[in-house]
Amino acid sequence: MMPNFVFYSPKILFGRDIFNEIPTEIKAFGNSVLVVTGKSAMRKAGITDRLETILAEAKITYYLMETVDPEPTIEHIEEILDFLHNQQVDVVLALGGGSVIDVAKVVAGVFGHITKEQITLREFIGHNITIPGLPFIAVPTTAGTGSEVTKNSVIIDKQAKIKRSIFRSPLMIPKVAIVDPCLTISMPPKITAASGMDALTQAIEAYVTRKANALCESLAIQAIEILGKNLQRAVEDGANIEIREKIAYGSLISALAFANSSLGAVHGLAHPIGALFHAPHGVICAILLPHVMEFNKDVVPEKFAKIGAVLHRSEEIIGKTNSELIEMGIDFIKNLLKAVHLPTSLHELGITAENIPRIVKDTGGSSLNNNPRKANPEDLTHILENAL
Repeated sequence: MMPNFVFYSPKILFGRDIFNEIPTEIKAFGNSVLVVTGKSAMRKAGITDRLETILAEAKITYYLMETVDPEPTIEHIEEILDFLHNQQVDVVLALGGGSVIDVAKVVAGVFGHITKEQITLREFIGHNITIPGLPFIAVPTTAGTGSEVTKNSVIIDKQAKIKRSIFRSPLMIPKVAIVDPCLTISMPPKITAASGMDALTQAIEAYVTRKANALCESLAIQAIEILGKNLQRAVEDGANIEIREKIAYGSLISALAFANSSLGAVHGLAHPIGALFHAPHGVICAILLPHVMEFNKDVVPEKFAKIGAVLHRSEEIIGKTNSELIEMGIDFIKNLLKAVHLPTSLHELGITAENIPRIVKDTGGSSLNNNPRKANPEDLTHILENAL
């Protein structure tokens, strides 16, 4: 008997130059838009100018907030909500990476409650989103976070000194995700590597999580193969649109998988590390991934053997046992980190053994709970010690 599951997904437009469809998608909701983006990267790449041009040509009224930091905070979201109180806006559009999309997602998602109940964002934290907010369109310019198809938003709470999903709701899923691989060409190699490893980590965790189902597994294993076999080329030849397209597609289906099957201990550990040390999320995940795979491998050996198989050429896996394939998969990840010039230890991020107890104390949530192998504080400590 097939398992029961609910699959969440926005309307997705994928392809080269699909960016040009943005005005049409906005007009499905109205004629005014709040554009949320980062402080400089999109402007320097010419993407913001391009967006302004097509919005003006379509006679769409737009307000531009070029204010999002790489590590967005609750306070920052409150500033944008305050701005919205004085404007008539029909739709919110995010143009940027995961941080930008996460900020815009919260702004659009909670707007109905903040407006109707006359409360602040912080006062609303801990409550469920039940009133539809503003329509939200996500336009990712990186390939890795998957925020354009998910129902949660990871934000830093400076008061509590934690990084967490402050809201989770199907009402936060974008109405439309516009995924144009051409937008990722401007990503520098380091960001390409980090975001790509984030996507690969998400795919692997989605494949082995306790909540995995047949549909999510199918998407995840495809993503593992596509991302694993093409990420190094994307880092080395960023102008190659065919490779960028493969990475964008792999990232997208990885996100669709984990959005519906949850993640694992890598992400459970990565969020407190990110909040405490302000290191890039994708880099943290990349460092932790082979060590968590090692921890999990004996619980779902068939799946880890399949991962090892799809990451290698068919002639390399002939006659290999499952145990050999599992080790080949873990070694592949370790070698890939070196090939894309990412750190391979937490020590390189400034983390020491003295920091481990605080990280373990702050680790928890659904990602850790859905890891295929139950991990207690001693287990987490051991994983972190190995990753140092």
